Amino acid sequence: MSDLEELVSDALAGDRSAFACLLERETPYAYRAALAILRSPEEARDVVQVAAIRAWQELPRLQRADAWAAWFRRITVRQALDERRHARHTRESRLIDDMWPGSTDATADNDDAVSLLSAFGRLRADDRALLALRFHLDLTVPDVAATLGIPVGTAKARIHRAISKLRTELRDEHA
Repeated sequence: MSDLEELVSDALAGDRSAFACLLERETPYAYRAALAILRSPEEARDVVQVAAIRAWQELPRLQRADAWAAWFRRITVRQALDERRHARHTRESRLIDDMWPGSTDATADNDDAVSLLSAFGRLRADDRALLALRFHLDLTVPDVAATLGIPVGTAKARIHRAISKLRTELRDEHA
């Protein structure tokens, strides 16, 4: 039995410390995905906390231990998208450091990076989620599909459309 299988098995048996270990492994990735969707560090942290509670409550539904990462990311992404849909006001644009943790000052000074993030921010939350999962978190298309609970072909098509929308936003910005 692998370490992951053991942790999932223990968590299913009610071991909160095993569940905490599972969260510790996946929370940084889930946070980055939520942050890319919401563009607010505070809201992203809140979403990850709610997702963790939901994951604990729904843990018996997890079919396979090796699906833990995709399953938790899916819960987080759906929670972030729900949060985004329920928001009544338009959020102002955030600084690059708020949007992409770990970006450098050199990146912040780069006009292309500012244009790209501005265009990215104008995309729908669903499109931002796809692009963030694929390119910011470097997930493969099958992993994106698993995270969102959609077929691989659908993920490919949606990523392609999101890239096209991003290109259009960039073109419009420079027109």
